[in-house]
Amino acid sequence: MSERAMPVLKFRSVEELNQPRWREPGDPELYRALREIWEFSRKTSNIRFRPGVYKFRSVEEFDSNRIRA
Repeated sequence: MSERAMPVLKFRSVEELNQPRWREPGDPELYRALREIWEFSRKTSNIRFRPGVYKFRSVEEFDSNRIRA
């Protein structure tokens, strides 16, 4: 992922500040936004799981199966 400057967003009124930016299914911007969120969470989370589906009987068992990066 390349380094990019943060975009400057312009608003015409204060009411526009809190409006969510909705993206329609199939919109390429939606996929880009999701990819960036997943990449950010991958870089910032120190919890890794082995591939597969696991069922745990307790929180302690779950904790013992996490892999610290």
